[in-house]
Amino acid sequence: MSSSTSIPSQPHRSSSTSSSESGHSTDTSPSCYSGHHRFSMDAAAAPPRPVASVEILRCMRCARSVEATSTDDVSSTGMVRIAHNLYYCERCAKMVGYK
Repeated sequence: MSSSTSIPSQPHRSSSTSSSESGHSTDTSPSCYSGHHRFSMDAAAAPPRPVASVEILRCMRCARSVEATSTDDVSSTGMVRIAHNLYYCERCAKMVGYK
């Protein structure tokens, strides 16, 4: 068997083809790491979460309730904050002397 051409048992693949098929890049040259944000496509795909949440403010004297977002000013809703999560409506706050 002195044939000059032999057929390889596995087909030859270039390194660029095999790295793109596996999803991993083998290129580690400094040009790949230029300091830019590498996950910009992932960040753009996710919708931003809402910052404000809805809160129900209830007067602890007369049980009057008002819905407000967490970014609203409490006084603009007609309520007076007494302590953390404790409120009077403006009418009750005047009656008890808080306003």
